[in-house]
Amino acid sequence: AGAKLDLGENDLPLFVADRLAFAGSGGAQVPLFFERDDAIASYNRLREQGGGKLPAEANIRVTTLLDELNSMEKGTRPGVKQLEFYPAADDLMRADALMGN
Repeated sequence: AGAKLDLGENDLPLFVADRLAFAGSGGAQVPLFFERDDAIASYNRLREQGGGKLPAEANIRVTTLLDELNSMEKGTRPGVKQLEFYPAADDLMRADALMGN
């Protein structure tokens, strides 16, 4: 079931899969995705790599870019250094093609 989100003008939805984190140089990184399908695909890959220890269905939360930026600015977002933005997979492939890789 898709979550309803009231987007303001010039705002973008962000999708977060609960229990999904990647290892980074400064510790765990919590990915924020611009596409719901990318969040689900990453969760499913992590689940497969972990031997199915995670629940079969990803719990996807929805927030907005403006909400995240506002909480970062106010300092009300704990672990803000752990957040990482992930572009849509299609955009990454297009950028890679443009760079000739």
